[in-house]
Amino acid sequence: MVFEDLESQVKGNLPTYSNGSVYADFDNDGDLDILVNNIDDPVLIYANTSNDKIKKAFASISLQGPENNINAIGAKFVLFSKGAIRTYEKSPVRGFLSSMEIPLHIGLENVIVDSAFLVWPDNSCQNIQFNSKDGQYKFQFQKGLKPFNYQSILGFQVNANKSLEDISASAGLLFKHNENIFNEFNREPLIPHMLSTEGPALAVGDANSDGLEDVFLGASKGFKPSLMLQQSNGKFIKQLVPAFDADSLYEDVDAIWADLNNDGHQDLVVASGGNEYYGQEEWLKPRVYLSNGKAGFTKQADAFSNIYTTQGAIAANDFNGDGLVDLFIGGRSVPFAYGAMPSSYLLLGDGKGHFKDVTESKAKGLSQIGMVTQALWYDIDQDQDQDLLICSEWGGITAFLNNKGQFSQKLLSDKRGWWNCLLPVDIDNDGDIDLIAGNLGLNSRLKASKDKPVRMFYQDFDDNGKKEQVLTYFLGDKELPFANKAELEKQMPIIKKKFLYAEDFAKASLKDIFTASKLDNAIQYSADWFSNTLFLNNGKLDFNAMALPNEAQWSSVKAITAIDANGDDLLDILLLGNYYDNNIQMGRYDADFGTLLINKGKGVLEASPLNELVIKGQVRRVSHIRYQEQNAWVLAKNNDSVQLIRFKNQTKK
Repeated sequence: MVFEDLESQVKGNLPTYSNGSVYADFDNDGDLDILVNNIDDPVLIYANTSNDKIKKAFASISLQGPENNINAIGAKFVLFSKGAIRTYEKSPVRGFLSSMEIPLHIGLENVIVDSAFLVWPDNSCQNIQFNSKDGQYKFQFQKGLKPFNYQSILGFQVNANKSLEDISASAGLLFKHNENIFNEFNREPLIPHMLSTEGPALAVGDANSDGLEDVFLGASKGFKPSLMLQQSNGKFIKQLVPAFDADSLYEDVDAIWADLNNDGHQDLVVASGGNEYYGQEEWLKPRVYLSNGKAGFTKQADAFSNIYTTQGAIAANDFNGDGLVDLFIGGRSVPFAYGAMPSSYLLLGDGKGHFKDVTESKAKGLSQIGMVTQALWYDIDQDQDQDLLICSEWGGITAFLNNKGQFSQKLLSDKRGWWNCLLPVDIDNDGDIDLIAGNLGLNSRLKASKDKPVRMFYQDFDDNGKKEQVLTYFLGDKELPFANKAELEKQMPIIKKKFLYAEDFAKASLKDIFTASKLDNAIQYSADWFSNTLFLNNGKLDFNAMALPNEAQWSSVKAITAIDANGDDLLDILLLGNYYDNNIQMGRYDADFGTLLINKGKGVLEASPLNELVIKGQVRRVSHIRYQEQNAWVLAKNNDSVQLIRFKNQTKK
């Protein structure tokens, strides 16, 4: 569903202080008009003239329900049309003391209805036909009707895609992440969202050297992580690891398996986040756990020196070709100071589980690359060595190209967004690597463009020795603070003294509120692109940004994986996400239930339903796993249970 601002087309529009509105067909011409109630002003009626010249098909439906619900509130109309389903629910109440006209209005222009059902509030249903010449229909509730079968909707939606199933329970992969209670807005009220709920960490690898892939699932502060060992019979069992349990005060946000000491066993590196600690506290350090090859682990106490930051990503690779695993650790934020630039680190391994910071000598510009959300090693320039790909909040998509262990920075896209995740994949089968990138999406109050970006100023605006964040956006051609007067006053009491009346504050420009000097000397961040995006590689690392289909823009995408959903040997894309802990004015980003994009070839992706599977909650990470000689995927969710999903009726291969 895409909305367009049509305010400029309203004739005689007046500025008003309104507290209620309804729509109804007041002039019985088949289109919906709008009535607006105003405070201290007359009511306004906006006549819809779209049907004046060309009459469009519609249905105006009056319902008489049973005695206890005479207006049949909650009744639904389910229309099946050309492979799509349209559902209309009768719910006339609109906000405080507002209600729609009781008849239900359905537009039928350019709609060929294959079949339609009226589902009464008690779930009984009847088949209906739309054949009235004047568009008027009346239905009365009858007893004894058959119940509506919602499985018929699922059956109607089934397509050529293979069906996915959740096998978490049958496989015994039972782990629930519990987020510890911590309200970051009490500490920094003006931040756009919390950074303390970005776990759990997820890492798939062979922890006990039996040839089967196991699952590490991180925990939040005060909870214990889990190591789930895959058995030959398809069951997972939890392995007790005292070294993991002893570190329950850390918050695990990312993790990787790698053989750090060349003994043939997979060791574990865990990134620490949570954004609750500050300074040089122990719980801000990343951690190394060395394996004995039998799912036993020992913590390497001195693996890192002087790394104290909230981490966002961790990635392992032998970048200098000496046969020893090296690391990149991406800084997510500076605790208690959202807007300050965190440090990131390129670390050289010694083959014994110790790592040395070589960032400045090997990769100029990497230490201050931004608020890193994901990093991965991939040969993006196809020169036979691994490059470092990074996405960040308030930044673009960046590569550090590897040339014999020395790195040069390459901006792959200057689209600055709130990037969350990256997936390199040759989506158009032309031999070079494209990128799928998860961003904020387009279903929020914040709209950004090159000419009208969303910005953040980080500055001590009230001269109290502590810097504040001022998030701004454009309303029309005027740049405004996102926080309202009350929110700003709470953090900066000087605003209350400067603007006694809300009217004065509303008329003030950004420079009137904060002064030009403070704004000009602030640390500034800017975002001009919030779409979840396909970056098509035109060759020589020249990427063309293409917004993914509208269905892929409904929420914030946090995890991406490639799957062949329809057996055509083209890689399709599964997007996962949602994020709840946002500024109260933004609300929860929760509209994604798993978005499947079918690869139609030549770089074209088309949204398609996930057959028989609904993925709820906040997915933070997804990882492929070999399970019973089949392909499966582990989904790690914040404050929720893990999911193990696979295609139904797979053959082993």
